Amino acid sequence: MMWSPVLFLFLVLTDIVDAHKSKGCFPEAELPARAVKLLHRSHRNAESRRAGSAAMSCADFQRQVFSPELKHRSLSPWIIRDHHDSSLIPSSYQVAQCLCEGCIINGTENTDYNSVPVFQNMMFLKKVKCPTDSDKYSLQIHYEEIPYACTCAVPKQ
Repeated sequence: MMWSPVLFLFLVLTDIVDAHKSKGCFPEAELPARAVKLLHRSHRNAESRRAGSAAMSCADFQRQVFSPELKHRSLSPWIIRDHHDSSLIPSSYQVAQCLCEGCIINGTENTDYNSVPVFQNMMFLKKVKCPTDSDKYSLQIHYEEIPYACTCAVPKQ
């Protein structure tokens, strides 16, 4: 049987469009399971960090030399706060907030130095409507720089 080039092209394009429609597009109910698989495959560790006291400030900070937690022994102490962004999966995560502008030197804050956040690129997933089927969604990888600790630094010149 002889195929006309136009018919052949039509069939090939139809197959490509059909494959694109189903590839990565899922009903909203399936997204949580897909997100877990995707995050697991990317080796994302959902490290659990305990939230710090929201009322703590630099003046309240007492350096705990023998604490196992770095945030309590640091010259640039920080607390961990919960953060929520409903457009991302996971939607809840934790961020560090520096307690002091300066650094704790010999038990007091010294503003000759700066406490600055240390950032880490973290992978999240975003829910995106499929262009070919408005009832389905795909998951798009999205990176955010998240502050995860603080360090003491010489001020920028």
